[in-house]
Amino acid sequence: MLNSRRQFLVQSSALVFSLALPLSAESAINTRHARLLAAWQLPNGAYQVGVLNSAGQAGALSHAVRMAVDLPTRPHGLMHLQGDEYLVIARRPGDWLLRLNIRSGETSRVWQEEDRHLNGHSALHGDRLYTTETDVLGGTGVLAVRNRHTLELQDVWPTHGKDPHEMLVLPKGGLGIDEPFLLVANGGIHTHADMGRTQLNQLPMDSSLVALHPRTGQLLNRWTLSDSRLSLRHMAVHTSGVVGIAMQAHHSTFALQDAAPVLALLDETGLRVAPDSAGVKGYAGDIASTPEGFVISCTKNDSAATFDALGSLLHSQIAPAACALAAKGEQVWLGSKPAGVRAQLELDNHWLLLSA
Repeated sequence: MLNSRRQFLVQSSALVFSLALPLSAESAINTRHARLLAAWQLPNGAYQVGVLNSAGQAGALSHAVRMAVDLPTRPHGLMHLQGDEYLVIARRPGDWLLRLNIRSGETSRVWQEEDRHLNGHSALHGDRLYTTETDVLGGTGVLAVRNRHTLELQDVWPTHGKDPHEMLVLPKGGLGIDEPFLLVANGGIHTHADMGRTQLNQLPMDSSLVALHPRTGQLLNRWTLSDSRLSLRHMAVHTSGVVGIAMQAHHSTFALQDAAPVLALLDETGLRVAPDSAGVKGYAGDIASTPEGFVISCTKNDSAATFDALGSLLHSQIAPAACALAAKGEQVWLGSKPAGVRAQLELDNHWLLLSA
């Protein structure tokens, strides 16, 4: 049920559709101005990435495409590199990285080596860029270590699992580890680039979280859930240090999938499922951190749910085709598509808030 103290405002335009979610009664709800880096699909099937400007009064938000760049295939992760430069990564099994300057529109592209495919996410630490990938021959998860400025490959490390997806760089002291480290979500699903996104030999799945040393790749810790059919996918960190993990269920029946939870929490006490996150068709599209806790886009359930940092459900709202999330303080921008309305652009999984 919707918490009576909150208000959820449906915003729409002829181009893109989104929900702007004020998370407290004190949030400013009269005017919305936002600039977002987003990816989308055109009606002709082509893919683009670019900048959207959003402005207007609550209930009548409009979106204008300020710049757009064509992409060879479907994208997934978006990441800030430096200044006006951003990185766009192909959806798994991906074969390209794109550097984009959002001011000049200039791009440069790097094609992936044939023995590995990209899994759609990246992270930065110092002069190093890390990308989650899969070894094509063995089907095992790897982390590619690249030069931040040239994207040149420097090393390849195992992720001690299959299908690594999103990763975070956490500071010294996080999760009780006494040095900065990389936190990688191994989704646990075996795929092969030659067969697209077909899931191979789903049993046994090998979903886990691993902490890796950012300079050596040394395994510092590993966490798993008792239910290995919960694929750990996207992550966000709360100000308390708790990590929220968005999950996607891959059980043997639709009934089990529909009843599965979509949120797990990791802190110094370990990894656990948030019990209040069950019953939303077991599929989380994205996750964002807020002062209250976490927002999850429940894509197959056509809804968005807000949880506190302990995993208790605070409120839920209908949001057809909910997926991309961005947050700043108590304000959350959620990509959605109202039922029965034909959009000129179909938003992809993720977007980044540039300014608001």
